[in-house]
Amino acid sequence: MLIAAGVVAVGVVVWQAFAAFHKPPHPVAQATPVTIGTVTRADVPLQLDALGTVTPRATVTVKTQVNGTLEAMLAKEGQRVKAGQPIARIDSRALRAQLLEAQGTLEHDEALLANARADLTRYESLIDGGSISHQTLDTQRATLRQYQGTVKADQGSVANLRVQVGYCEIVAPMDGTIGLLSTDAGNYVTTSDTTGIATITSDSPTTVVYALPEDKLGDVVDAFHDKGALPVDIFARDKRTVLDHATLAAIDNQADTTTGTVKLKASAPNRDGRLFPNRFVNVRMTVGTLHDALTVPTVAIQHGASGDFVLTLAAADAKQGEGKVALRRVTAGVAYNDATVIEQGGLKAGDTIVLDGADKLDDGSAVKIVRP
Repeated sequence: MLIAAGVVAVGVVVWQAFAAFHKPPHPVAQATPVTIGTVTRADVPLQLDALGTVTPRATVTVKTQVNGTLEAMLAKEGQRVKAGQPIARIDSRALRAQLLEAQGTLEHDEALLANARADLTRYESLIDGGSISHQTLDTQRATLRQYQGTVKADQGSVANLRVQVGYCEIVAPMDGTIGLLSTDAGNYVTTSDTTGIATITSDSPTTVVYALPEDKLGDVVDAFHDKGALPVDIFARDKRTVLDHATLAAIDNQADTTTGTVKLKASAPNRDGRLFPNRFVNVRMTVGTLHDALTVPTVAIQHGASGDFVLTLAAADAKQGEGKVALRRVTAGVAYNDATVIEQGGLKAGDTIVLDGADKLDDGSAVKIVRP
């Protein structure tokens, strides 16, 4: 029994030694493939974003100033017109007939006035000889003044009717674009119509009204007073399609207490007409520039429980194509395009940082650089 037990013990020891000798090695950590970028210095514009509304400089409802039948529309819907350009015509035949009648009355009364003036001249030459009485002379002078008043009234009637006839040709009061028509040719229109014939908007140039938080107002006011017209870019809702380039024109004189914002107005040329009245747009206003700012690609910045950080790679490792990363805490500033300003963090221009793949790494993780 003792011999058997000894044999078993020896076998166990031999087996353990054999197993230890042939134990598989620990798995080696695989390097994570990453792409890299570089810390750079650049001039970065300080920009403020807001939501705005296109507001035309003026909107006019075109109304008739005389009652009558709308004879013809001389401009089309959506057409651009110039100030003074005829856009509609009212039937003027009745008014022209009244004008002729008034002109006839004026000529009649002017003849009476001329005759009264001649009689007065004759009477004044006879008064010294006693051929007529002073009463007759005074009566003739009164008659002359009466005819003078009548002629002035006739002249007023003629002038008024000429104005009325002129109103039969409706002209654009300003440069702009005609909207959809409110009525058609052949309809009877009156001065009491509230909808008018059409509307014209002055949309080139136009304005964009937007609001900014009141705590940003100080930077805007300082820049506006120092530089004057601040550049304002107008974007579509996707914030990528540029609709126009504008300049800051005015700042409101009071804040909205319900929203804590202040309204601003930018002026845009709108030469291609893409800024439709009442359209919602995105606004980006540049109030200054950070010169020689330290920047990194925005994708390099990671967000953790303790704050933002980036992962750096030593220059030698970056040259070799693999190595271990180091975690650097940073304070991110303003973003511009695909880059973000680093305000604090111990980085310097030329440092190598991890871009794609950083979300899988930690301080000391092994990486392998993948060249794009």
